[in-house]
Amino acid sequence: MISIKELLDNARKHDGRTALVVSGEAITYRELRARVLAGAAALDRIVEPGQRVALLCTNSCAYIWASLAIELMGAIRVPINIKASRSEIGKILADCSPALILYEDETRHLIPAGAAAQLRHVGELAPDLGAAKAEFAGRVCAQDICSLNYTSGSTGNPKGVVLSHENWSFVYLNMLVDRDIRSDDRLAFIGPLTHAAWSYLYAGLLVGATNIVFAGGDTEGLLAYARTNPVTIVTCVPTTLSRIVEGTAKDDLLVRTLKWIGIGAAPVTQAQLDRAAELFGNRIVINFGQTEAMMTCTYMDFRNHGPERFRADYIGTPYAFARMRVVGKDGKPARLGEVGELHLAGSHTMQGYWNQPEATAATIIDGHVASGDLGVEEAPGLFRLVGRIKDMIISGGFNIYPSEVEAVVASFAGINEVVVVGKDDEVWGEKVVCCYSERAGETVDLEALKAFCKEQLQIKAPKEYHRLAPMPKSATGKIDKKAIREMGFMRP
Repeated sequence: MISIKELLDNARKHDGRTALVVSGEAITYRELRARVLAGAAALDRIVEPGQRVALLCTNSCAYIWASLAIELMGAIRVPINIKASRSEIGKILADCSPALILYEDETRHLIPAGAAAQLRHVGELAPDLGAAKAEFAGRVCAQDICSLNYTSGSTGNPKGVVLSHENWSFVYLNMLVDRDIRSDDRLAFIGPLTHAAWSYLYAGLLVGATNIVFAGGDTEGLLAYARTNPVTIVTCVPTTLSRIVEGTAKDDLLVRTLKWIGIGAAPVTQAQLDRAAELFGNRIVINFGQTEAMMTCTYMDFRNHGPERFRADYIGTPYAFARMRVVGKDGKPARLGEVGELHLAGSHTMQGYWNQPEATAATIIDGHVASGDLGVEEAPGLFRLVGRIKDMIISGGFNIYPSEVEAVVASFAGINEVVVVGKDDEVWGEKVVCCYSERAGETVDLEALKAFCKEQLQIKAPKEYHRLAPMPKSATGKIDKKAIREMGFMRP
């Protein structure tokens, strides 16, 4: 099993090399190891193994070493995205009942009044490096719970995904086998470390790479850094990909040093993919995963495929220690080329939802996590994403997948982002509603867009169009469909 012990042992090998660059501060592997060991010893005096420790922190060095310290001393890590609403944060804390909440100056106000847990500024656990000589043996067992990772709660109350140390071990194995992360790489992180970025960061630390961390969503900071410093790997959501492409010139250093850029968390459009390819060629990897099957389900590394497969709907092949199947409405495996629900399996998938046995039973079916996503196995071991089951629109008796409409709209001149949702309608049952934003400095000709969609989509063309500026986003940077469905124009 790969565990925090292996990470700390490997840190000895890399000792004086730079492990982290956070807000301009460089931390060596020696310094990181010392902070983790001292932090674990400090936590051991405050909480018991198996108790929950919630982290309300920015993308900071303290967040990283505190997370590792929690793991080492045997408590359960509960990372919370600070961009979540105060209401959602309150629900998460009420659900997991943490013994301790670690916070920073910037996040103290997010803690609900009357929280039952102990409150500690994360800085209180950080000794001076010169005094950080404490050793801590750790007490990590494979089947012990390592973390509770909460889903976004976009369709209801957030659910805590239970992941054991063994689960996380196989996440890192998948990353190290399939994702081309080496000791000489320089990985840049712009998304919240509370989510998928943590998988990349941990893998980078295991191999001795340099990990450069920016405040969540600080695209300008990343681009400024990359103009004068080599960056070999970047991971981001599609929205950030567009900003990176818009802010990068063809002769910039990033274009020369980048090995690959990873995209995940939400579907990318063909237009976004094509614009990225103009800069980076085929050095693009689409990752498909979800919290319940932490991050490493399938990946599409376009460096390994021909141009005929350079399509945004491909999610690629399963990771080394992951399995995927397509299941039809009858619950039986679908044939090649048939649309069905994607079911995920492997030692990286969740134990269940925290204190929600009914939701767990509804999601884990025959040892597989039912993803709620529709897909196709186009060739043996090669998968394509169709859309979310709950997002499918039935209009005039036709099944319409928003992704196929979004792909057409996104290809139109001036479109930046697009989302398609269904709206109740007396005549159609549901009608297709298109919401879009414009690229910076450009204006979309709405009448021309309508004509274009009618020609390309026929009966599936949107019946309504709404320009949104800005497009609403969730705490993880995804387009917030729930917020759109609550807007006034969505009322029948």
